[in-house]
Formats: sequence, C-alpha cells, structure tokens
Amino acid sequence: MKKIAVCLCLALLCSVVAANAASNKLRVVAGTSLIADIVADLMPNHSAILTLVQGSSCPGHESANTHDYVFAAKANLLLIHPFQRHLPQVGAMLEAVNNPSLAIVEISPRSSWLIPEVQKQAVREIAAALERAAPNQASDIRQRTQARLHKIDVVAAEGRSTLQRIKGKRVIAALMQAEFAQWAGLDVVQTFGRAEDVNAQGLAKILGAVKNANIRGVIDNSQSGSDTGLPLALELGVPHVVLSNFPGSSDDAPDYFSLLRRNLALLQTL
Repeated sequence: MKKIAVCLCLALLCSVVAANAASNKLRVVAGTSLIADIVADLMPNHSAILTLVQGSSCPGHESANTHDYVFAAKANLLLIHPFQRHLPQVGAMLEAVNNPSLAIVEISPRSSWLIPEVQKQAVREIAAALERAAPNQASDIRQRTQARLHKIDVVAAEGRSTLQRIKGKRVIAALMQAEFAQWAGLDVVQTFGRAEDVNAQGLAKILGAVKNANIRGVIDNSQSGSDTGLPLALELGVPHVVLSNFPGSSDDAPDYFSLLRRNLALLQTL
C-alpha cells in the first residue's frame, strides 16, 4: 500500500509541475500558420500556441471552434494579419471570450510572406510583440530572431541562384501567388482569382489575352483552389504547378523554410 501511495503522490506531483509549467508559458493565439511558425521558432519552450487557420485551409473560410474559444479566454496575446481583424470568426471569438488581458497585435505586412524581405519584416514585428508580452524572455527572443533572419537570407540566396534558368519566363498565376512568382523572376502576364470566382468565360478571356504570349506555365495556389488554373495549362500544353502560401499545408513543408524550398523547387519545373 505504501508503494502505491508513493506512486500516486509522484504522479500528482508530476501533474502539478506540468500544470505550473503550462501556466507559466505565454499563451499566443496566432491568426495563421505563418504567424504560428515564427512564434514557435522565437519562443520554442516558453509559449503555448493556438493556430486559428491551419496551413491547408483558406483564411477567409475557416471558422473558430469551441477549443479556440477556451484557449483565447485565457490567452495573453493575439497575433493576426490585418485582413483577419474584421473577419466574422475573429470578431465573434473576441466578443464571446471577453478577455481584457488579451493584447491584440496586427502584423502589418500585406504582401506575400513567402518573399524573404516580407518574411523578415513579419519576424521583426512578431519578435517585438513577444518581447513586450514576455520581457523576461527578451534576450532569448532577440538571439533567436537574429538566427532566423540570417537563415532567411541563406535560403533566399540559395533560391535565387537556382532560379536563374527560369528568369523572365512568362506565366499565368493565381492572384495569391503572383507576387511570389514575380519575386522569383517570372513574368506574370495574367492572373486569376479563387476557385469560386473563376468561370469558363473568365478562363476563355485569359486564353484569348495570352494567345501569342509564349506562356511557359500556370501557377495555382493551394489554399484558393489547386485545380483552378489546370484547364488553362491543359489548353496551352504547359506545366501546371501548385504552390502554397502557408506552412503546414503538406507534410514536406511544416515550416517557412521547407515551404520556401518546396515552392522554389516546383517553380524550377516550369
């Protein structure tokens, strides 16, 4: 009986320690996996993160669930993209949880976070928000921020050197991938919107506009419809590639760096 009692006491002690450790972590609600990826990198051991929009989802179509509300009710920090501030699911969650301790910070970049310089701006803004929310971790956050910024430069340089052979190629791209494609050196001559906004008439209009443009490929965006531009590629007889804007959209792209490398590798097939 004594042995059982000792085991029960140890188990209870472990659960209390685990609970205290969890309560000491900064509770962060991240608008998307782009934000969550940065937070996890800058505060790997001192943050608990809820991601509102997973990598495989379209940010405009995702809805908050009960677990999200429970987490947000006790969260310290909400980091969101500007476009999310007025989404119904975010507004409804904030109103329901009524958490006066929740600091809300909009991360300002509106351009594609795939682009290294835009990603670096986001990293700096998120780091500043984390330092304000957890000043006792400021030194470690700064060190990890500098390490991430350096790694972004390294991966960007790798990508630039491997994309030389496709520089200037003319492509048609999903609107949500057009900026990234241009950064990569491609000439985006036409764009198209989300799957629900594209119809046969619109595709025919694009085909007419690029009739003599020597198009070399069609680029789709995973989150807004991976097959939206496929009819264009088939009609033109050119490669069709599907890029993603968010980490976690596939098993081989769990973070920003693997996502960037994956997208760049796909572009090289054009």
